[in-house]
Amino acid sequence: MNCSTTKESSNLWEKVSSGIETKIGTRQYNLWFKNTRLISFDNESLSIAVPNQFVQTKIRDSFELLIIDSIKSITGINPSIKLLVESNGHSQISHNKMADIIKSEKPLNQSNGFISKRQLLLENYIVGGCNRLAYAAALEISKPGPVAFNTLFVHGSIGVGKTHLLQGIWNRLKAEPNAISAVYMPAENWTNEFVYSLKGGRLESFRKKFRGVDIFLVDDVHFLANKNGVQEEFIHTFNTLHSLSKRIVFASDAHPRLMNQLKESLVSRFMSGMIAKIEQPGLNTSLQILRSKVANTRKKIPDNVLEYISEKFNDSVRSMESAITTVQAFANINKVKIDLQLASDALSELYNNRKSVTLKDIEDIVIKHYNVSRNDIHSGNKSKNIALARQICMYLAKALTESSYQEIGRYFGNKRHTTVIFAINKIKEKMKSSSEFRYHTENLVEILKKQ
Repeated sequence: MNCSTTKESSNLWEKVSSGIETKIGTRQYNLWFKNTRLISFDNESLSIAVPNQFVQTKIRDSFELLIIDSIKSITGINPSIKLLVESNGHSQISHNKMADIIKSEKPLNQSNGFISKRQLLLENYIVGGCNRLAYAAALEISKPGPVAFNTLFVHGSIGVGKTHLLQGIWNRLKAEPNAISAVYMPAENWTNEFVYSLKGGRLESFRKKFRGVDIFLVDDVHFLANKNGVQEEFIHTFNTLHSLSKRIVFASDAHPRLMNQLKESLVSRFMSGMIAKIEQPGLNTSLQILRSKVANTRKKIPDNVLEYISEKFNDSVRSMESAITTVQAFANINKVKIDLQLASDALSELYNNRKSVTLKDIEDIVIKHYNVSRNDIHSGNKSKNIALARQICMYLAKALTESSYQEIGRYFGNKRHTTVIFAINKIKEKMKSSSEFRYHTENLVEILKKQ
């Protein structure tokens, strides 16, 4: 089929769009595809205009294969997809100019004494597969003019870069020529200020301060758990800002649905906008992060040392920073150059003391969560709940340990390696089809990593 003409291309895109809407639903379609348009199609490449980088990233990560499959089913052609962001007419501040503005600006002088870090910019945030969607969402909500969403909730385990994103948004907004009113603070600081205001009879002043901002960024919102009075005040602050179409950004160690002792009304507000998870960095992203951290240090750190650290400590950015600091201190104290042997010596105790997840740890957690017995897991019982628990064990074992398929199968009831592979694939499919199941599985992962 030759689709080189404008009319034929438009007809094709209408058919593709209709098919996509049928598959993902009208709500998802309107959210991601409503403001897109076809630019061109020449049988080899399909160019689609998207309204912003956030939508570009989401379509590329979640729907690109769906577009290609739809086109292939209609035309038999397997084209490449180009997603082009249309200019919104807003002038962009250069990275250098933005850095100069931030350096010259006085730090935020909030009454609780909290000051954000000037070096945490979106411009120096290292982007990889683990955080691309969250980063694109941060760019979207921090741009001038209308935005695709007004509420953003970023979650991920400790030390993966959530604070950097929030403070990067705050720093970018304050660097705009016509800077808007923005407040960034951890939930603990907000809570303390609320309590002090309540005791001191300054509640109206407190409310005026936080309900009058253009963007409200709150870190570590899991701190609000089990604080009913504080949660109630926080809900009213959210409602006021939301009703005025102000921008609100939250960060937490867990998805809203997985935070215990939060009012359901607060959870629903956390989930009312965009939710983006930051995964633990992969090896390539870890290495990029390390290189950026040591770029301006006096003592040179060889690449093989950075690779060693990225392999051993890539569970969080914070762990890698700690390892770098340890190596540098070790070299300075001993007045020697940094090399791989020195790094291994300096970090051996730190690494060896890190508790690794075992197959028994996984089994214990799953048994408790799914209310089954150890004998059930090891048996040939194929009842739905027991089979699911066994498959979860195998999935977690492959994700969190270095055990082979054979070793995993042998541990969980002398199963064949093909059974293990089948189980892992079943769990992956279920996580894709059910967001609730995915969140609960990810929660088990976080529990095992932290214990």
